[in-house]
Order: sequence, then C-alpha cells, then structure tokens
Amino acid sequence: MTIDVIIVIAYLAMMILCGVIAMKRLKGTQDYLIADKNLPMWVFFPCLAAVILGGGSTFGSASQAYQHGISGAWITFMFGLGVVTVGVLFAGKISKLEIFTLSELLQRRYKHGAGWISAVVSTVYAVLIAVVQIIALGAIIKSLIGWDLSYGILAGGIVTVVYTMIGGMVAITITDFIQFILMTIGIALLLIFGVNAAGGVHAVTMAVPPEFLTLTNISGTRLLTLFLSFFLGIMIGQDIWQRILTARNQRVARVGSVYAGLYSIAWGVAMGICGVLAFILLPNLDSPQDALPALVVEVMPVGLSGIVLAALMSALMSTVSAAVLASATLVTNDILKPVFNFSSETELSVSRIITALTGGIVILLSICIGDVFVALDTAYAYLSGCLFAPIMAALFWPKATWQGAISSMVISGIVVTAGLMIYGSSAMEPIMYGMLSSAVVLVIVSLLKPEESDTSVRT
Repeated sequence: MTIDVIIVIAYLAMMILCGVIAMKRLKGTQDYLIADKNLPMWVFFPCLAAVILGGGSTFGSASQAYQHGISGAWITFMFGLGVVTVGVLFAGKISKLEIFTLSELLQRRYKHGAGWISAVVSTVYAVLIAVVQIIALGAIIKSLIGWDLSYGILAGGIVTVVYTMIGGMVAITITDFIQFILMTIGIALLLIFGVNAAGGVHAVTMAVPPEFLTLTNISGTRLLTLFLSFFLGIMIGQDIWQRILTARNQRVARVGSVYAGLYSIAWGVAMGICGVLAFILLPNLDSPQDALPALVVEVMPVGLSGIVLAALMSALMSTVSAAVLASATLVTNDILKPVFNFSSETELSVSRIITALTGGIVILLSICIGDVFVALDTAYAYLSGCLFAPIMAALFWPKATWQGAISSMVISGIVVTAGLMIYGSSAMEPIMYGMLSSAVVLVIVSLLKPEESDTSVRT
C-alpha cells in the first residue's frame, strides 16, 4: 500500500508542477480564462472529455450501477448525449462569440442586468459541481490512506485549487490532457482485472439479476429527471462552454464536442460495468458511493492500484478545476468587472484571488455536504430550471425581451428553491416545475412587452 500512496502523492505533486509551468506561460486574462482560444483538435477533444467526466459521471454512475446494474450509467449517458447535441447544434455558434461566459451572452442579448442574474445562478451551479468532485476525491483518498472523508476532501481540494489558481486555463489544459490519458489507461486496467477477478464475462452475467444487464432497471420518472437535469443542463453549463471557447476554430469546436460526447458514453458503459463488478465482489459495502474506490483496492495489485486511483482522481480533478475557474470567471467578469471596470492587468490578479476564494468555499461546502448526489442534483436543478429557456431564446428566438428573460430567471429561481425544499434534491418536480415556469413566463412576458431586441449574438 506504501507504493500506491507514493504514486498518488507523486501524481498530486505533478499537478502542482503543471500549474507552475502554466503560470510562466500566461500572457494575460484571455490566456488565464480561455487559453487564448487556440486549442487544436488533438488537445481540445481530450480536454473537453476530461471536463465532462467528473464525480457524477464516474462515482455517481458506478454508485448507481452498484444498486441498479448497467442502467445506473444513464447519468453519464445523458452527459455524453448532451455534449454530442452541443457539438451538432451549438458548438460552432458558441465558438464564434467573443465572450468568456454564458452570462455575458445574456447581457449582450437582453441587457438590463440579465447577465448579472444569470451569473449568480451559474455560479451556484459551478460551485456545486466542484463540490461533487471534491467529495468523490476525498472518498478516493479515504479508501487509499484510511483518512476521514473530511481530511481527504481537504487534501485533494487544496492541490486542485492551487494549480488552478496559479495557472488558470493553461494549467487546466496541460493537466486535463495528462489526466485524460491516465483516465483511459486506468479504467481499461480496472475493467480487465475486475472481470478476471469476477471469473470472466460469463460468470459476471450469471452472478447478477437479469435486470442488472438492461438499460431499463430504473424508473421512467428517474430517467426523465436525468434528461431534464443532465442532458439539458450540461448543454448550458459554464464549465462546458468555457472549454468550448478554447477551440481554435468552429470545426474543432463542433467535431471535438461530438468526439468528447461519444467518449463520455463509452465511459458510462465502463462505469456501469465497474458498478456491477463491485456488486458481485463487494456485496456488503457500507455505502454505494464507495463502490468504485473499493473495487480498485479489491482487484488491483499493489502499484497498479495506485495508478488506477490516480486515474480516478484525474477524472475528478479535471472537473473540479474547470468548475472552480468557471465560478471565478463568472464572479470576476460578470459581477465585479461591470462595477469596478478593471484594467486587464488588474482583472488577471482579481481572477486569481477570486479563484482562491471560490476554491476555499468549495472545500468547506464539500466537507459540510459530504454526499455526491445532493450537490449534483441541486446544481442541475438550478441550472436547467432557471437558465435553459432564456439561453435558448437568446440564441434562437428574436422576440424574447429583457423583461421576459429576467422575469423568467427570477420566478423559476423561486420555484426551484421551493421545489427543493418540498420534494428534495433528487425529485423530478423542482427541475420540471422550474423549467416549465421559466418557459411560460419568458414567452408570456415577452409577448406582453414586445420591444426591439439586440440580436447581435445570434448567427
């Protein structure tokens, strides 16, 4: 086990080193936030895939598969299908816009503070997405070293926030590329050793209930919730858009997004299999959330288990860094900059400070919440429930007005909050009622208060 610990510590040290290297290459704010919009396909595709595949699509899917079989991987399938849709419909349009954030798009389209309101909602989403990853990161360190979950969260969170703060998107690009390679190799090894430990493919299929091998072993209500939350939500996530804005051109943005989405679907299959293997080999786990790291410790030999655990950490850290930087970008670019009118030099310094502060808040929330699904479901309830309708209208409906957009975001925010309090974070009602109220209010108010809207952001 000492060898595994050394491997993981060496990996964490390498991530910090990448941040230092990136810091020396930074030329300004655009480099820090979107890597100067210059990533070629061979870098963009793996980096976008690394952002998608975080705690929900990795630990979340494996945890659900431990309980429901392969159909538990629908979380990751929805993420992948959502990003494929982004590639086909939106990525080219997004990459042409000279913006840093979704909120900036809404401010250009609607004005009158629409960007500020959406920035608040998007920041809540991005912070909670980072919380999901750091909780799962703490679970890995807990399984490896035996620390309390809180100490694991603290250690993993600090390393990720430090390299993100000092190197920005350039550091994230370097680390995401490394993490993508490590993730791919690590999961391939885990599948090989896991299936072998379970007695082979035939033995696996005979050891589980037949419904574990289908895609329909979850309720239709839960599937609809996943569609509303994750399929629609990931299409408008600031972390995803910010990565798409790093693409060198429209073709790279479109094709790379499709490739990343398809890779994510394949990753979902792998996580489904890992959950099933854990069900067979580790039937008495205290928590399904421990299924993936426990499987690694159970089936991988010493040395290789450290590599695979580092690979799982890669999946989480890539999404933590993207979500923390997305939060900091929203706060700096859309909330503070309009008020204080920073110079470009000051903006870079403020971005670093806000990144550090956001990271600290994320770590504290992770320790307090301690559950992947509470944070994940809450994040996407607010994102999809409050912002999907006004963002789609900004891109495709010329008659949408600022009154309609702002009313839509405010009313749906109230509806989602009430729904979460009444029904809980995992229920379908908060997001369904939020999206419905958002769309209805947007349409009715826009038609009642028609005006000539600035459609310059639409192509």
